[in-house]
Amino acid sequence: MSLLAGKVAIVTGGTAGIGRATAELMAAHGAKVTITGRDRGRADAIRPLVERGEAIFVQQDATHETTWDLVVTATLHAFGRVDILVNNAGRIIVKPLAQLSHEDMRLMLAANLDAAFLGMRAVWPLLAEGGGGAIVNVSALMGERAVGIGLAYSAAKGAQQALTKAAAREGAVLNIRVNSILPGLIWSDGWQRMAGPEPDKTKAGLAPTIPLQRVGEPREVAEAIVFLASDQARAITGVDWAVDGGKSAG
Repeated sequence: MSLLAGKVAIVTGGTAGIGRATAELMAAHGAKVTITGRDRGRADAIRPLVERGEAIFVQQDATHETTWDLVVTATLHAFGRVDILVNNAGRIIVKPLAQLSHEDMRLMLAANLDAAFLGMRAVWPLLAEGGGGAIVNVSALMGERAVGIGLAYSAAKGAQQALTKAAAREGAVLNIRVNSILPGLIWSDGWQRMAGPEPDKTKAGLAPTIPLQRVGEPREVAEAIVFLASDQARAITGVDWAVDGGKSAG
């Protein structure tokens, strides 16, 4: 079933993890996709999409305002329109409060709040002129459930979720839907790098901390994102959708 046939999407941080899974699934559902990322070397991961004409890659630091003009211009040149934005790019710093610097906090806000705001602002006029569209901000369960020493990240993601809800209210009259995805423990590239020499053992050890007794996969988050970006979710806006194996249930 092609949920996104004829749609054009922009996916930031799309060369790995949740972003890559989202770009690949969107293309599989018929969308054309502009994939952005800070590291051009990691674009090899999405080369098959580019070679098949399903995607283009644009090098971008989503926290820099001027790069959004480049992304939008490249998308319009390649595909002629914009229907969907997935603000997936982000960063995490985990430190005790006493060790957090002001620079750390500013970096978290830039990567997780400013980047989403800049992306939304860049595509907003295009979505409005096109009769509407969908924005999905990839937040985190930590944005509403603080975990240990993740203060700066939790604060930035919580602010991003508030941004989503405010934009959803404003966008409703324009048929622009804005929603948040809240991944829990997802076996993405970052977790795999931290897993040490026995990743399978680490993954198995994490599973009992999740009600469903298993660690999530990037594809599962991508499936939720694709649904929210599709017309099947045309009555859904302003929600925080947890993909967390039941962690947010209590």
